[in-house]
Amino acid sequence: MRLFAVVMVALSVLLSGCSGKGGLQGEPLRVGVMADYPPLVFHQDGQLAGLEVDFARQLGEDLGRPVTFQEYGFAGLFRALDSGEIDIIMSGVSVTAERQRHYLFSLPYTTIGQMAMIRLDDAARLSTPGALFHSQYRVGYKSGTTGEAFVLSRVDGKTVGFDSNDEATEALVEGDIDVYIHDAPTVWNLANRHEYPVKLLGLYKPLTQEPLAWVMRKDNMKLKSDVDEVLKAWMNNGELMRMKHQWIPVKILSGE
Repeated sequence: MRLFAVVMVALSVLLSGCSGKGGLQGEPLRVGVMADYPPLVFHQDGQLAGLEVDFARQLGEDLGRPVTFQEYGFAGLFRALDSGEIDIIMSGVSVTAERQRHYLFSLPYTTIGQMAMIRLDDAARLSTPGALFHSQYRVGYKSGTTGEAFVLSRVDGKTVGFDSNDEATEALVEGDIDVYIHDAPTVWNLANRHEYPVKLLGLYKPLTQEPLAWVMRKDNMKLKSDVDEVLKAWMNNGELMRMKHQWIPVKILSGE
């Protein structure tokens, strides 16, 4: 009986560490984020929240790896990946040809477009096709993003770069710029807030088409393969759609 009891205790300990895929006993998955991208990644009640945060936690669960988050500015994300501080960037990164030359991307999990946000009072003059690009208007963008590349290539008027969405939104509310161009999910999130003294309006007409994916180092093909297998499973069982619609319940995302 004593030997039986010892065997059962040992078996219990072993099984307690084997729930799910390895019971999250694998090597930690170090996830880099930029928490200035609502509703994808942001701070809520002092904690990280958003679609990418849910993605990362579920990815870690499915890979059997505990997840740790590390926060950076946008450029800092890629430096951290290059130096090996993190394993993967999960922060609403658009797939571009230039980035693909230097990094591995997962399968895209959705497609978005750059969209414009204006003051509601300016809807009559700014919501008509082509008005955004007129030289008389001041157009803002977030520095270092694909929104910046779009604005600088298309806008004839004054352009202004900002380090954060909050800074850009404040400039729009205060009348320092006339338009703010950013990714569709962020425009939807900011335009639907009620704390601003003026009403903001998102123009839900995509100005670009950009796939979003997660970024890994070129030498980490094993991680890419594992991540893509998880994504394929999510696509097949509906989990990907469920998580996306939990954070973005309106159809401003393509690829669905």
